[in-house]
Amino acid sequence: MTREQRRELLERFERATELPLLLLAVAMVPLTVVPLVTDLQPTADSAVDLVDWIIWAAFGAELVIGTYLDDRRPNFLLRHWYDVLIVGISFPAAFSYLRTLRVLRLLRLLRTVPLVARILIGVHSVLRRRGLQYVILVGAAAIFGSAGCVYFAERGNGGTIDDYGTALWWAMTTVTTVGYGDTVPTSPVGRGTAVLLMVVGISFFSWVTANIAAFLVEFGNEGRSVTMVDLMEKLEALERELQGVRESRA
Repeated sequence: MTREQRRELLERFERATELPLLLLAVAMVPLTVVPLVTDLQPTADSAVDLVDWIIWAAFGAELVIGTYLDDRRPNFLLRHWYDVLIVGISFPAAFSYLRTLRVLRLLRLLRTVPLVARILIGVHSVLRRRGLQYVILVGAAAIFGSAGCVYFAERGNGGTIDDYGTALWWAMTTVTTVGYGDTVPTSPVGRGTAVLLMVVGISFFSWVTANIAAFLVEFGNEGRSVTMVDLMEKLEALERELQGVRESRA
């Protein structure tokens, strides 16, 4: 296998394992924290250990395969330092003779550090690939800015929004189009801000949903760049399949 082939295979391998390992890292956090804050029953403790072993094996396999495919193996280990720590810290914690020692709790506590780093780096990588970090930043600025604007417009008017915390709660329910109705602006400025925030919320979640769909389609296509034409072709194929099912039933 040539160096170019190994590099291409490594890139495909990292793209294929990025999302599954991110989800496993998220699942590993409660498996690490729960035994620290509560005493589990023997059956539940055994189940946690089993899942813990499976996730550890997945991270170990990813680390071994990635190190093998990379020509610069030390560089790969440095770039994936969080995976090295996850595998290194988790393995001794699985031995039964540590269960009665404080070392086990210390190792579980230390393992949360590379897990959190793994999750943050993985999420940042996914968002950066789609440019979603800017969309999320604009959305967060719209929420906090609208909450401040409505607070200054509504305070002292005898309405339900009389502090910034309540205004922030109103902004969250408005931008998600939930609208519980427990807090509503009454001033013209507040209602105008609400209209703008509704438009921002609908646009924001539509953009995020479209990018998530594109990411999943791209993930299924082994990392190939996905365009809107590809998504339309997928939708048309699904529509043809549904039409065939209807005709067969008729």
